[in-house]
Amino acid sequence: MRKILVIVAVAMMAVVSANAQFPANIKAVLDKCDEKMLPPSGLVMDISVKMKMLVFSGSGTMKWYMKGDKSFMTMNMKVMGHEMKEESGFDGKQEWEYHTATDKKERDSLIITKTSVAKNNDYGVNIDYEKSYKTAKMKEKGLYYIIDFSDRIDPELPKKMTIKIAKDSYYLREITTSVSVAKITMTVTKVTKGCSDNWFKLDMNRYKNAVVVRK
Repeated sequence: MRKILVIVAVAMMAVVSANAQFPANIKAVLDKCDEKMLPPSGLVMDISVKMKMLVFSGSGTMKWYMKGDKSFMTMNMKVMGHEMKEESGFDGKQEWEYHTATDKKERDSLIITKTSVAKNNDYGVNIDYEKSYKTAKMKEKGLYYIIDFSDRIDPELPKKMTIKIAKDSYYLREITTSVSVAKITMTVTKVTKGCSDNWFKLDMNRYKNAVVVRK
């Protein structure tokens, strides 16, 4: 489940970068969304997450801080009574991923990887944002542009994905997709321009009880 959520989260940003193969009207909307979602001062997104599988469902929240090529994300999920917390960050020189233990016999873990490019190594996700999907179709409904993506290029991405972009602000507002047997909806509940650089610094005090692995 952890891998599923991170794949969808990364894919959410992947589709924002327009693909030259898409029709001109779709590319124009995605270009504008890309511009609005990545201001020089940075951006913070609050996101609600709902996931439904065959035998259980889950819900939670995410908070994503972005500025340039730096990022920090926190995620809290509750599934079948179990609470999970994940954090990941990239400061331009290293990437870190923190996971709470899912079993009482285990310990929390923190993986730190020296890299100049965020790779999401722990999840096997390495997306070229300009080569996510071959096909995109768009319609307008009320306050939103709704874009359906299909014919994925990267097998790690969901086969199909639908996003909503607000007409007034061009902010990404929602993404819905199915991964394996899970249907996932991520809704952006708040967008704040500007964020402190402190979020992109690895603070070991946040992970005092974690087993640390350096790569």
